[in-house]
Amino acid sequence: MVKYIVTTALKKTWPSQKSNIIFLGEWCKLYSDRKIWNSIDYEVLDYHWDNRHKFEKDYYYLIDVYEKTLEKIYVKMNDLHEVDYSIKYWRILIGPWLSLFIQSVFDRWEMIQLALNSNYKLKSNIIDNSYFDWTPNDYNEFKKFVMESDGWNSFIYSKIILLHSDRIDVTKLSNYSSKSNNKIRSYNFKNFVLMFYQRIVNIINSSRSALIISSYLNKIDELILSLKLYQLPIFYNLQNIENFDADINMRRWKIDINVDSDFEKFLIGLIPDQIPSIYIEGYKYLDKKVKKLNWPKSPRSIFTSNSMHVDEVFKHYAGIHKNSSLVIGQHGGSYGISKLNFSEYHELSIADKYVSWGWTNTSSKARVYPLGQLNSKSLKKTNSKKTKLLMVTAALSRYSYIMQSMTISSQWLSYFNNQIAFVKNLDKSIVNETKVRLYRHDYGWSQIERWKEEFPSLNYDSGTSNIEKLYHETKIYVATYNATTFLETFRLNIPTVIFWDPNYWENRDSVNTIFTELKRVKVFHDSPESAAKHINEIWDNVEEWWESPEVIEVIDRFNQSVNKRNKKLVSDLCKILK
Repeated sequence: MVKYIVTTALKKTWPSQKSNIIFLGEWCKLYSDRKIWNSIDYEVLDYHWDNRHKFEKDYYYLIDVYEKTLEKIYVKMNDLHEVDYSIKYWRILIGPWLSLFIQSVFDRWEMIQLALNSNYKLKSNIIDNSYFDWTPNDYNEFKKFVMESDGWNSFIYSKIILLHSDRIDVTKLSNYSSKSNNKIRSYNFKNFVLMFYQRIVNIINSSRSALIISSYLNKIDELILSLKLYQLPIFYNLQNIENFDADINMRRWKIDINVDSDFEKFLIGLIPDQIPSIYIEGYKYLDKKVKKLNWPKSPRSIFTSNSMHVDEVFKHYAGIHKNSSLVIGQHGGSYGISKLNFSEYHELSIADKYVSWGWTNTSSKARVYPLGQLNSKSLKKTNSKKTKLLMVTAALSRYSYIMQSMTISSQWLSYFNNQIAFVKNLDKSIVNETKVRLYRHDYGWSQIERWKEEFPSLNYDSGTSNIEKLYHETKIYVATYNATTFLETFRLNIPTVIFWDPNYWENRDSVNTIFTELKRVKVFHDSPESAAKHINEIWDNVEEWWESPEVIEVIDRFNQSVNKRNKKLVSDLCKILK
């Protein structure tokens, strides 16, 4: 039997409706297009990372590929730009892109291999783009391609399919690219005031001042920290970077590396054309821009919690100041908890000092300081009645991106089905008091449409409301995934019930014991039915459960291990930056 491989939701590549189709994954089937795919004969391949043993094995394999590739590419970058920077510099600058690129391409490669292992005769319609049609300008644009663009993903799948044209009957379609250049940030009056303020700050601060930017501290704490260091805070990086077109003459180079597989050979061949333009055509511009900044010329330390992945100006600045101590702060949940977390791996590999929210890591090169939550919120007193069950949900990209212990790609549908099961198992009186906070970015999943098909009259929040205002009316907070908010509600002493599927949201060994205790006192649940049953039982007297000695004791132990509140946080951080 002949089957057509459909790789993405880009319908331009779909065959006629009479054809037998293999969808590579659920990411091909937009909910808004369900009338189309419900009317055709198709099957969907199982997702390769549903096998979590394979996922863990691949995680460590791809770290090895990343390290091996970085060791070669940093030499090539030095030669290309006639500089002599260390591998650490290039790890800081291009590491976030390189790791995401490797992990994303491998995922697409593996799905094509699954199709090839079927017993069907295979056909595929592909768009034969030029490699430069999808060359990103910087890390931010590349991440958007990976997570949101059917076009970029179709491009990568097409290149893999062409390698196997001896086994797949290929039809090439006309060129397609929806790539658009990043827009330069437009400045409003507020931004102009901030830029003027930053110029004044840069004049006042000395050349040896610490650079503190995107710290994750609240603004009052960041101001106090800066004053303790005898300087003024910058708060934000308002620097734009220009867009650069890929130049074929600057990309006629190869990476000299011994490869162990067809995948690695394919990957290495892609890098010269896919590496973002800011690292090739725009590199001299970036270097000049950073050197013209009025940031400290010889900073004693450099501290951020948010700029080490996305901010090209910051990364270049941090990299060239090799004699300054690079201090990175934890910027959200799952750190110190998730079994696998590449973002944590990267941050520990570039930092000289790392500020965690309570966990330690004695095996990392960076010294980890378990200071506590950097942005400790506090709730102002209010007369609001706490009557609501607040349920905060997640939406993750339809396409896999960074590797972490969580639901990945089409596994989101399993996560979503668990949320539906949870609400269905709540007593009707509680459902009437439930507010579902959707993730503000939909990624093409049509969250609200899916929810309303099940619960048309439920109270929904689009994800843009002030979360602290929602906390004021929250009787019970329900955490549905391993992220920041349940750490906040623990610290704010808001009654909290957690549930997620441990087959996807795997914990590291160091926290297994405390999660067992959380489960014993019914804070943590590994099924939506268990969580709903518990809430039904305690709804009329939540405080009796939450304020019981055994719950208090377990929450306190959890906070001490990964989620501290430190009243001397600013002073302790000041000592680290000095």
